Amino acid sequence: MQQIFTKRTLFRLSTIFVFIVASILYSCQGQQSSGDGVPVATSAEEKPSGAQLFNINCAQCHKRNEDFTGPALKGVEARWKDKATLYAFIKNSQEVIAKDAYAKGLFDKWKQTYMQPFPQLTDDDIASILTYVNGEQ
Repeated sequence: MQQIFTKRTLFRLSTIFVFIVASILYSCQGQQSSGDGVPVATSAEEKPSGAQLFNINCAQCHKRNEDFTGPALKGVEARWKDKATLYAFIKNSQEVIAKDAYAKGLFDKWKQTYMQPFPQLTDDDIASILTYVNGEQ
């Protein structure tokens, strides 16, 4: 029986395959995207923009200017009694709904659906998102 591939041929093919995979991985390094063309920050020193944070954390349920799965976000700060309560709601809506009438009203209006908690967002992150949704960025 004749052997189709020699050891030398297999070695060459596997070397080429490893080189191609390594090239693809190297070319993708640092080029992460949120899926809509907005690049995502890739290092700890690079702070993501409000648009990036919105696309990563909010866009699945919210739009800037119209209701979607959740309410439109443009002007959201004016609808809350204070910034601290709004930020607390964004970080953990269930906790705020239990003690705030406005939050409870939103919960009821949106078919008693809790907003996903975002405890990882800092106050600066939330401020960046709100600046973006209000068209100031």
